[in-house]
Amino acid sequence: MKQKGFSFLIRKLLNFSTKNRVASKWDSFQTESDFWVIPEVKADWNFKISGDSNVTYEEYVSQKYLNKNAELKLLSVGCGEGLHERNFINHFPFSKVVGIDISSKSIANAISHAEKENIKIDYFSGDFTKMNFENQKFDVVLFDSSLHHFNDITSFLKNNIEPLLSDDGIVVVFEYCGPNRLQWRTSQLKKVKEILSHLPKKYRKLINTNWIKQKSYRPGILRMYLVDPSEAPDSENLQNALHQNFEIVEEIRLGWNIIQPLFKNIAHHFVNDTPETKKWIQFILEEEAFFVKETNESDAVFGIYKKRN
Repeated sequence: MKQKGFSFLIRKLLNFSTKNRVASKWDSFQTESDFWVIPEVKADWNFKISGDSNVTYEEYVSQKYLNKNAELKLLSVGCGEGLHERNFINHFPFSKVVGIDISSKSIANAISHAEKENIKIDYFSGDFTKMNFENQKFDVVLFDSSLHHFNDITSFLKNNIEPLLSDDGIVVVFEYCGPNRLQWRTSQLKKVKEILSHLPKKYRKLINTNWIKQKSYRPGILRMYLVDPSEAPDSENLQNALHQNFEIVEEIRLGWNIIQPLFKNIAHHFVNDTPETKKWIQFILEEEAFFVKETNESDAVFGIYKKRN
């Protein structure tokens, strides 16, 4: 109520369609202050995946797993505004690329970006599970922060993805796999509060407010259902579902246990190049790495998977 206002709540309450609420969320979504806007965070992911902080996973996968002499097709599920398909095309000459998202505005933006870059991508807006692919097969099926939005991921992969994958194809995921509905574990919240206590106040001021962040909270379940009922309904099962349906080619733990709740609504303070800011980012990344190692838990995963023989 304090952040969004009464009218926002009423609009959500009056929108009875689950799919419409999901589409509405992503039609109006803007990244202002989330952990993924921080360059050092993205460089850390690159290094964990490729061994080089300047090499993205799209370049890594293209160089390591794709045969440039073959005509390959890529399907991006929950593609948003199309960044990752465009990144892939810059590193591999796919014969066909398809992107699908439930948000019509995201698809409109994706089409615009592709046209500006003179890239040929077929974009479609709608419910992925209701689309007819007319027996098409894809050599790469990509999920970037989208697989965790599906219910019953085990059945979804078996019934909706495995039939679309070519015999030698791969599934590429860059995904949240932490607690369902972002209900952070108590150990995470305790660690976040400890780290926040060390940060200067100027780094803890919540975006568009004068409030100082003291700790992180689990999102309210009612708010989750009202704003985006698709957010992480089965995320805890994501890795297990992948393992049940496919063979692991490689799998890398990315963390996110600390940085996702900690940087929420304060990440905008960490996008400058000052030595002090870089020092604090490095401190936070090191604390998360230690936490992941100590607890043997990771809330995010990068993986490559293939059909079982």
